[in-house]
Amino acid sequence: MISALPNAITLGRLLSVPLLTILLSSHDYKPAFWFFLGLGLSDGLDGYIARRFNAITQVGTLLDPVADKLLVITSASMLAWDGLLPMWVGVPLVLRDVAMLSAGLLDTNLRKSPVTPNLLGKSHAALAFLVIGVAIGQAADFFYSEWLSQVIWPVLLATLCGTSIVYYLEWRRIYT
Repeated sequence: MISALPNAITLGRLLSVPLLTILLSSHDYKPAFWFFLGLGLSDGLDGYIARRFNAITQVGTLLDPVADKLLVITSASMLAWDGLLPMWVGVPLVLRDVAMLSAGLLDTNLRKSPVTPNLLGKSHAALAFLVIGVAIGQAADFFYSEWLSQVIWPVLLATLCGTSIVYYLEWRRIYT
């Protein structure tokens, strides 16, 4: 029973993306913030449960990054479109995740020999969630911190560049 829980949480996160889209598109930022926070926490929870109870499955290793990337792609693109996230942050974030999601789903060699998650990649994912959460929280008037945004945006782009290079090198390793 516990072995199915991480996948159920991940599937719930994946199926929640349309609701978050509705909240963001209707500019209901307060509920969107709390909803996004719950989705972000669920990402950590499903991974913890899967590792703690040895419930890592092939379905989970496929669904989890798909859910995360769809959440980031959707949120970041909507926030950038509405001017709540600078385009110079939103566009690279969205393009990178679209490229990674596409490669992961379409490249059969990559599916046979997946790139294993690493600390840099997990740090980037956490920062992406933080940046999006901060943007939604500021739009909801929960807080405003210009210096926080000014610090985390360049750090996010640095991890984006670093992880992109690492994943590209790993991808190239598969073909050599």
